[in-house]
Amino acid sequence: MFIYATIIVSIIGLLIATYTDLKERIVPNKLNYSLAILGLIIFGAYSIYLNDITLFMFSFIGMCWGFFFGWILWKIGIFAGGDVKLFMGLGALNPLTPGLLKLGIFDSGPLFSFPIMLFVYSLIAFFPYGMIFVLYKLTKHKQFRKQVLADMKQKTIQGIHASFFISGTYVILSKVIPIDLLWSLIILEFLIIMAWGTLKNKKIFVTPIAFIGGAYLDIILVTQSLLGILFMIVVIYGIIKLMFALRPLLSSKINVNKIEEGMIPGASLMWKGKKVVEVKPLSISRILKYVKEQKIDKIFEKKELIVSATRARGFNEEEMQELKKLAKKGLIPKQISVKESMPFVPTMLIGYLLAVVFGDFLWFLFMGI
Repeated sequence: MFIYATIIVSIIGLLIATYTDLKERIVPNKLNYSLAILGLIIFGAYSIYLNDITLFMFSFIGMCWGFFFGWILWKIGIFAGGDVKLFMGLGALNPLTPGLLKLGIFDSGPLFSFPIMLFVYSLIAFFPYGMIFVLYKLTKHKQFRKQVLADMKQKTIQGIHASFFISGTYVILSKVIPIDLLWSLIILEFLIIMAWGTLKNKKIFVTPIAFIGGAYLDIILVTQSLLGILFMIVVIYGIIKLMFALRPLLSSKINVNKIEEGMIPGASLMWKGKKVVEVKPLSISRILKYVKEQKIDKIFEKKELIVSATRARGFNEEEMQELKKLAKKGLIPKQISVKESMPFVPTMLIGYLLAVVFGDFLWFLFMGI
């Protein structure tokens, strides 16, 4: 009864969020906070019913993890602020992925995997809608199309190469590290991948050794892992990479005097001394670079932003007036870029329904279970 209640509340919340996102391009804070509070209340009642506080703690941790995972996606420019809080509310309602099918790998997996699975399922739902939109834009720009397709071809080859290495090393490690030390296995695998990434041209010799070693130990497990990793790296990462590559097609120039409230800036602007500079978006590659250079503080450094390209609300009145003043003083060009954006919450609703049916199917496929 309690679990069905969380699913019903989640779906109703996502339906409301979809309506507001399509109509006003916002997800109200009242809705997001209400979902989080309802999640805590339902699991609090569940804990009282079973006389076990553990379930309430799961909901609380799920809320925090949902917010943190959404915040990471916001920092790298995928999410806007409302999406982060919506993930927080859904995390409180779903500490476990709500897989109802319960057949083999169509089931709920580890605790707190839900935000990751919801994001992946949302990307799958976003694929036909988003790809049709951006590919239509791409047909209008022949030269840009050639450049993007050439880059995607190279990245796909690199992704396939990485998939063989990761699946091989994962199987080797899984034979050494017990399954109950899953997070130790994942952390060690991540460190090995980081080291592999520094090998450059030597990777072509290391990858076959790793994959053959894994296949020798367990050919079925290495095949399952390879299929799961290929899907995650080549398909999911490929979609994200393509979307980022096509961002220039989704922006246009407009006179500063003609900007309207709600328009989304194409780039973030900040003060650097007495100059206004453009802020580069925080990408996964830049995060990894900061980690390698031991400059993690740069990920969290506070910026004196004038406008932010990551805010779903777009320009507000105060920011518009500030931009007009800066343009008059010659500190910014008289034309700035604004970007088109597509509502993501409707695909989140579809992604949630997929999660309800298929559970952590992709997690189990990836882990080779």
